[in-house]
Amino acid sequence: LFGALRNISFLYEFNAMAFMRTLECVLQRLGPVERSNEDERASVLKAALFREVAARTGRGLTAEDKMVFGVHLARHFSNDSNLAASSGLSVDEITSTIESTLGSDCPWQGRGLSDLNVVVDEDISSSIPLLLCGAPGHDVSGRVESMARESNKELASVAMGSEEGFGTALKILATASKRGTWVMLKNCHLCIEWLEEALVKKLHSLGPGTHKDFRIFLTSEINPKLPTSLLRLSDIILAEAPAGVKASITRFFSRIASDRFDSPVRNRIYLILAWVHAVIQERLRYIPVGWTEAYEFTEAHAINALDALDALTDDANLDPEKLPWDAIRATLCRDIFGGRVTNPIDQENLDKLVDSVFVGDCFNVNFKLADAEDAPCLPDGSSKEECFAWIESLPPYTSPTWIGLDANAEKARAERIAKSVSKKVQEVEIARSALGDD
Repeated sequence: LFGALRNISFLYEFNAMAFMRTLECVLQRLGPVERSNEDERASVLKAALFREVAARTGRGLTAEDKMVFGVHLARHFSNDSNLAASSGLSVDEITSTIESTLGSDCPWQGRGLSDLNVVVDEDISSSIPLLLCGAPGHDVSGRVESMARESNKELASVAMGSEEGFGTALKILATASKRGTWVMLKNCHLCIEWLEEALVKKLHSLGPGTHKDFRIFLTSEINPKLPTSLLRLSDIILAEAPAGVKASITRFFSRIASDRFDSPVRNRIYLILAWVHAVIQERLRYIPVGWTEAYEFTEAHAINALDALDALTDDANLDPEKLPWDAIRATLCRDIFGGRVTNPIDQENLDKLVDSVFVGDCFNVNFKLADAEDAPCLPDGSSKEECFAWIESLPPYTSPTWIGLDANAEKARAERIAKSVSKKVQEVEIARSALGDD
């Protein structure tokens, strides 16, 4: 099963040693048992092993692939290869099948960021790195830093990507592995060759002299060039960015330097840019309705747009009535976001989105951001504090109507996910058969 998962994603490089560690952990927790209770112990062991495998494996899978793995675990557990075999099942039915077979309390979605302390204390060791992979712009290094502070652990962080960083990282790793402190190497996707040529060798060299409290954390964007050898050595948490307009705006605003919030006029333009970027991102979840294809819109585009807006709105021209709205709209629609778009229909939707909010009326009271009854209005004021308070007031769930889609788009999206899960379940089943896994 683990080998077959490689057919879904390059990230899914599970090795036999990881499974053996899981088995040893389960056996230690169960403890010894009298021979007369062997049948009962076998049943308890089976349930505990499946729970632990689900918890440790699930954290390294996408939300969709958790369901794929969950179905196959349920099939193994029940010895029923036809479980959830119908291609017409809904997401709710797939989830219900998994939980009714493995138990409603089975952690099949993974023990991950929400249980980071447990992962670090119990699931990994001084010789196993914890690789935190996320989408571009979704940085989870703060979770590790916060945990280190709360646990009173010494944590040394190194930003990777330069020759200087390479040397510093190796020196810190050598010292920390003896002292039992923690090390975090950030943005490892910027140093792919170094990972394979230096870091993997360093990890293999960690021997009995390594302090038991030593931990190494790696953060990286999801990148198909990540060395397979590193993926097999590591325990992986796939940190998918939370969905929704509020989550996207929050991430984007957290990356804007405080000294940029020096003008209420600019602040309001930043807020509108954040809204546009969030809608663009959210519509990607509804392909092919939101966009006809999976364009690579990233947070880098929004940051570039921020710089462009600053250049177009110099300090001497911050009167809302005199802002160069035509130039702003053209820059965003043609150069920055539109540079990725290839379909005329998508370009039309992008133009409509940008043209609807980058207008002089956006400085009016109760300016609505979307043509929907429950769509949010911009805050009355645009101080830094008022902007952040407004973001915090947004609901976590984004209605499809906020992003210009039909109210039934969510239902259609769920149907597409269910079909994709069913297709992947079949693909993994075929791969398993090819590998001789009955």
